[in-house]
Order: sequence, then C-alpha cells, then structure tokens
Amino acid sequence: MCPASDPEWQDAHPEFPRIVFHGLRHSSAAYQLMISGGDVKAVQGTTGHATADMLVNTYAHIQKSSRVELGKKFEEGFYAKQESPSPQAVPAADESTISMTALLELLKNADPEVKAQLRLALLT
Repeated sequence: MCPASDPEWQDAHPEFPRIVFHGLRHSSAAYQLMISGGDVKAVQGTTGHATADMLVNTYAHIQKSSRVELGKKFEEGFYAKQESPSPQAVPAADESTISMTALLELLKNADPEVKAQLRLALLT
C-alpha cells in the first residue's frame, strides 16, 4: 500500500494533505486521457476497465487548460489566412500534370513489386 494512502501514516503526518488511494487512480486515468490526446482505448487498456464507456463516464473530465488549447487550435486553423497556395497545389513550370483518375489507373495496372514499394513508402 502507498504510505500516503495509509490512514495511520496520514494521522502521523498532518502536514500533508490526506490522500485516498482511489483518488490517485482517478487522477492517473484523467491525466492519461489528457496526455494521450483522448485515446480512450489505450487508457482503457492501462486501467483495466471492461468498456470504454465506463472509462469515459467515470474519468473523462474536461480540463480547463485542454479546453483553452483546443479553442486556440480551432481558432488558428479556422481563421488562418492562406497567404499563398501550398507548394503541392501548384506544379512547377517544367512539371507535367496528371489527373487523379489517370494516376489511379496507372497505379491499378502497376507491377506488384512497384505496388508493394509504394505501399511500404506510404505506410512508413
């Protein structure tokens, strides 16, 4: 048992705030949710909850700092002015362009080894 959650230890050390063991579990789950970006399934695995609903309904508290950060990210993304088109959107003068349909057709008919290399490149 954690000494800080032992009532006798807590009685002997009134200078420290009283800690309930379940409070540590509660805080741990809440902070795991926060630092994982809300990855409920990952936190469910570490806490041992049978369902994600149980975890979310019990431990998912909205932290003020998280709400403020989310609001800032949303505002920056939503109201951001695009100064110029992205480099991918504008082909260089000496580059030829290809339609998405033509590109997909080329990929569909590609050699299996080329397809495997492309899949590997896209997944890594």
